[in-house]
Amino acid sequence: LESLLKCNVKAELAKRNLLDFVQYMKPNYQANWHHILLCEYLEKFINGEINRLMVFMPPQHGKSELVSRKLPAYILGKNPKAKIVLASYSAYLSSSFNRECQRTMDSQAYKDVFPETFLNKSKVVTIAGNWLRNSEIFETVGHGGFLKSVGVGGSLTGTPADYAIIDDPIKDSIEAMSPTYQYRNWNWYNDVLYTRIHNNSRILITQ
Repeated sequence: LESLLKCNVKAELAKRNLLDFVQYMKPNYQANWHHILLCEYLEKFINGEINRLMVFMPPQHGKSELVSRKLPAYILGKNPKAKIVLASYSAYLSSSFNRECQRTMDSQAYKDVFPETFLNKSKVVTIAGNWLRNSEIFETVGHGGFLKSVGVGGSLTGTPADYAIIDDPIKDSIEAMSPTYQYRNWNWYNDVLYTRIHNNSRILITQ
């Protein structure tokens, strides 16, 4: 009973449920019905009940906050050995998601929930023997899991993926209507991303 009284109940719930995790990381987060529904499906995605998931929402409806900023940090907290690829239409945008995940994982709130998952304290690009941490890739110290960010069309040579998250692979309506971009994106998906997955990999596309 004493141990239960001393337990941080909200942190314990955040360890078990994505929506509770998001609200623990951002106490002022306002969850609408569609955020709750999306989190339910993302939980099934994490647990392997759904291996292929597509999320379609209008702009500014919070899909990237859940899918690209909080979900990777949550996955790595639950499984610090997980290998995640996060792609978007530009390397700059995918790198921004990478940095947001790092900020979440550096926070005291995250340490409350997942104390065993943490990153190198300093920026590391290519120094041998060090756990990498930069705007393209970061690794979980002592576990070897990682988040690798890439722009659609970019290289993933030597990068296996347990989870592939693609957020907005198309920049705008001009690209969406362009056969050239359609062909480029489809070829990248098949020839680059799809060659990095295995039988138990999960793929999520949102746009």
